[in-house]
Amino acid sequence: MLRSFRSNAFGLLIPGACTIRGRHLPVSSLEVTVGFTRLTSARALFSATHLLWRRQHGPTNVLFQLDALPPNLQREFHKDENAVNLTYLVDLPSSKIASSHEDSSDGTTKSDTKSPVIKVLPTWAHIVTWCCATCGCQWSARPVDRTDPQVAAFYSCPRCAARTAKKYCSNTPLAVSPSTPSFPPGRRFAEAFPLLAAQWDACRNSVIHNKVLFESVADVPLPCATIAWWSCPHCGEPWRESVNSRVQRLVQQQQKHSSNGNVRSNNTCIPLCPSCEDRGLSLTVPKDGNEGSKEKSSSERRSKKKGNQNSELKRFLKDSPLLLAEAQLQPHEDPGTIALRSNKLVCWKCRRCTYEFVASVADRFLRYKRCPQCTGEKRTPLNLLSIQRPDVLREIARTVVRGKLLKMTVHDDTVVPFVCRSCLSIYRMPIRLRCLLPEGTTACSKCMWSRSKFTREVVSVGKGQKGAPFRSPPKKKRGRDSYAVVDNELHLRDTDLMN
Repeated sequence: MLRSFRSNAFGLLIPGACTIRGRHLPVSSLEVTVGFTRLTSARALFSATHLLWRRQHGPTNVLFQLDALPPNLQREFHKDENAVNLTYLVDLPSSKIASSHEDSSDGTTKSDTKSPVIKVLPTWAHIVTWCCATCGCQWSARPVDRTDPQVAAFYSCPRCAARTAKKYCSNTPLAVSPSTPSFPPGRRFAEAFPLLAAQWDACRNSVIHNKVLFESVADVPLPCATIAWWSCPHCGEPWRESVNSRVQRLVQQQQKHSSNGNVRSNNTCIPLCPSCEDRGLSLTVPKDGNEGSKEKSSSERRSKKKGNQNSELKRFLKDSPLLLAEAQLQPHEDPGTIALRSNKLVCWKCRRCTYEFVASVADRFLRYKRCPQCTGEKRTPLNLLSIQRPDVLREIARTVVRGKLLKMTVHDDTVVPFVCRSCLSIYRMPIRLRCLLPEGTTACSKCMWSRSKFTREVVSVGKGQKGAPFRSPPKKKRGRDSYAVVDNELHLRDTDLMN
């Protein structure tokens, strides 16, 4: 029996008819299905056998293109292990892997003339084997995790990370919790620095948009480059700073405290936010942990250490950790050579609002120039009055030009007239002071005086004091009212009055 084959619409050869003793007979659909199933099974068996042979012998001719990775990851990339483990990437389309075929002069295609090239990208989600160039330790991690600055330290060499953690915690007694014995000693931030862990802002760090990839402060390792939110124990203001920066500032503060002869002191200095430290504030507690006896020791230090002021003078940018944390330096710029009194222009990034601006080092250090967005010099959607405080905008009188109101910020010191929506009284106040009051709080002096007087009357009646019953004061007859007040009264029910 002879069979003839025909091609279908998909380019596959399927049996069409058979010839028996010179007669053509059609083939049933069952035979077509059986033939296609056998063909598919044969192809799957061939692919599995080819993949098993490749894993046993190892494709030593596979090349990796590592130009997209940082230099430190290029040195730690284990080519021999990855050539065996990443064999499934060789069969991918040519869009992800460079072609290994080239055409000859006679028009034919030569194969195996070049080794297959795999381009490793920083956005890879494949598990890759790494080999430490220092200790030779091998571990597995994804390139996307190793290039992420938030979690890069967590996916680095585990052996070197354990040694680095011992350096951080060599001078700090560790209190290892018996409930979590799986973590090696010295790797947890909360155990090494409990004073810093107490300032962890759990409410803001739990928001997914802040990209803090830790459920609690107990899961933070050391070292850690994650930028988290902290809460100041003195002023209560939040700010953003990396964990490594906080640890470095605390270590420098302890070294400075010990170099000044305060090693035998019974008090421990509590780290504060950068704003409080700029103002010279400091809090101390006894070493036994009693926080109820906090004292301000800034005046005592100034009186006792007047002779050591010359040794604490700051000359370069590296001597000011607060400015160094906001400076966005180039790779070729050394903070140890940039003077604090120089007019060199540097790019800065505000630690509160993450706004980037350009200013000289002398302006930041000598003239105390702050972030333009936080001070209102630069108008952005984060400080415009019409966006941040629409309730304050509705209280401004109609005599103020609307185009001028749309350009004002919540930090503007311009004095504008406000109209109280309760008593229609006009009062003048800077916009910055009005925005300091929370939403729903009135700033009208007349309403505040009436409420305070009513409160005093209620308290006096509650105490049983004799006197006439409280009566609301009669309305005073208006004389010559100003044009602005009359205009506001006439347009009280008009929606156009609301700016």
